[in-house]
Amino acid sequence: SRSLFVKNLNFRTSDENLKKHFTEKLNEGRVQSAKVKKHLKNGKNVSMGFGFIELDSVETATKVCKDLQGTILDGHALILQHCHAKSDDKVSNRADKDKSSTKLIVRNVAFEATEKDLRQLFSPFGQVKSLRLPMKLGNHRGFAFVEFVTKQEAQNALQQLSSVHLYGRHLVLERAKEGETLEDLRARTAAQFTDEQNGYQNSTKLAKKRKHMDILDKPDVMFEKIAR
Repeated sequence: SRSLFVKNLNFRTSDENLKKHFTEKLNEGRVQSAKVKKHLKNGKNVSMGFGFIELDSVETATKVCKDLQGTILDGHALILQHCHAKSDDKVSNRADKDKSSTKLIVRNVAFEATEKDLRQLFSPFGQVKSLRLPMKLGNHRGFAFVEFVTKQEAQNALQQLSSVHLYGRHLVLERAKEGETLEDLRARTAAQFTDEQNGYQNSTKLAKKRKHMDILDKPDVMFEKIAR
């Protein structure tokens, strides 16, 4: 691919500065375009901390990824990765046989995020076969499911989006288990979500109960505080 994924951008870095950075450091080849990914926050378009650059050839992209890895822009060391990693025939064949490995679970999704936001985020790494954002009472539940066409595409997204934030929240990506359908994933994730909520509620109740018992165990101290 001629496109490179650029991570660890300074939130102040603009499209122009990103393009200028690579243009000035290129000995041969040309930067076709540079784009910092943004999202709407408090009515303003703000950087998501990553972006993409497109070079004039695959050879230029490969050279840039190798030679300009870790270069500093606006005080940040840039992390460069190919949008579509190359794979051999064996990997491709396994991907065709193992369809379950093409699915990802995305947790900690900000409630402001939309299906469009997620599709724009994942699509540079391969062909998104399906994307689901389960809803409840008009809002999504904080997790999503993404299915790619091949195993390698899912692996690309899993590796390259491991440190990405969306609307200020760090996305947590997980590979689906073998044989799991999207319906299985929905049920498993919903159950985990419910368990986490119950765990939080139980811990809150336990804390209140302990506080109540402390008051019963030390009534003199409590009355003394009230008297003051």
